[in-house]
Amino acid sequence: MKEIIFILLFIIPGMITITAQNDYIVKTSQQTDSNMSEEDRFVESNFPLITLCKWTPGLKFMFIPDGNDLFIPVFNSYETGKEADSSKLKHRFFEFQGIEEKAKEIHVGTNYSTRFIFNCEGNKYYYEFKGQRLDDICERNPRASINGLVYLPDVDTARNLLIGKVVYTNFTTARVDDSNSYAGYKTITIPKDEKVAITNIGVGSKSYPVKVVFEDTAGNSYYTEVALSRTNSGMDKSDFQAEKKMKYFPNAFSFNNRQTLTAENLKNKYTGMAVYPKQTMSVKCFINVDGRKTENQVRLLRYTSLHIKDIEIKLPETKAKLTLEDVNGSIFELEVDLKYDIITKNENYIEDLLAFGDIRKQYPHTTEENWKLISQGEVQEGMTTDECRLALGNPIQIEFKQDTRFETWLYARKMLEFESGRLLRYK
Repeated sequence: MKEIIFILLFIIPGMITITAQNDYIVKTSQQTDSNMSEEDRFVESNFPLITLCKWTPGLKFMFIPDGNDLFIPVFNSYETGKEADSSKLKHRFFEFQGIEEKAKEIHVGTNYSTRFIFNCEGNKYYYEFKGQRLDDICERNPRASINGLVYLPDVDTARNLLIGKVVYTNFTTARVDDSNSYAGYKTITIPKDEKVAITNIGVGSKSYPVKVVFEDTAGNSYYTEVALSRTNSGMDKSDFQAEKKMKYFPNAFSFNNRQTLTAENLKNKYTGMAVYPKQTMSVKCFINVDGRKTENQVRLLRYTSLHIKDIEIKLPETKAKLTLEDVNGSIFELEVDLKYDIITKNENYIEDLLAFGDIRKQYPHTTEENWKLISQGEVQEGMTTDECRLALGNPIQIEFKQDTRFETWLYARKMLEFESGRLLRYK
């Protein structure tokens, strides 16, 4: 009882302090990448990652130990503290109930451990991180996870959203269940970019919780296991490389056939997008004079705010003609290539010529006069360090004076001196 009272007295004042401290912890709003694929947006919108230290009571899992986890106990009984037989808990539902931190006085100080507590069919079990407090667990290892636990909310959400959906495969090997195999399945080669229908969703493994069963147009049934939110998988997006690449849903399946890009899909993707030139370029400009449309070749300055008004695709090639409009209503035309060729290194690749977004919204206090100078690679006294960097790029070297208000930027043919972030002089 003394220990319980001590814990409650420790926690309640702490909650008041933490609430006050949290007012000082601020974060940026969630950003949406305009270049994100439809599949990535699908996962980000419907399958949020919940890291171990942010679990809340009620989260459901299924215990599916594999390898050594089947023979080495993962959980302990909450009532007795004894190790639980993993084989007897296999395929049982586990519901997360909370976290308990234990402190034990030893001869060299205090030894802490953190227990994650679960309910399994009326019995309580815990998984213990020995020698670590809760904050230590996630600070030292953001990918921390609990062995054998398969995150079921991913399976439930996938069932609701994917069963019956037509998708296209990006992989060439799939599995079929086989009771005569020691592995329980056999591997089958299938065509890439195959049109298939998802017929069922089940539970997979800790790393790849969602078993996707799909059927091709000939009625053949296969499955693959994929990750979605990556909750308790211990994996980051960057881990899905080489043989693991197709184990992440956005890599494994496409909602559209990538080999059959239609003009309509591309028009929908690019039309209306805000863009700006990365470098000053020569383009066609169309102006109405006395009701007549005249064409001129003009220099379109970098950082000019534009939006894609229309796009004319030349399928099956990857070339396209963009119709661009600036804030004054002037119309420009630009020929681009929508696909980068690593062999020919085509110079008119769209992402080499244009950047997506409105850069001027990122620097709302920059005047029109300064934008004109910046676009021409020029600077003037009074410009900010950001404005000078936009105009000239990153310096070769930055030197700070003893008084940190002063700094000098060195370029190949220029030297800029700043005071408190403003350009004092240049030569």
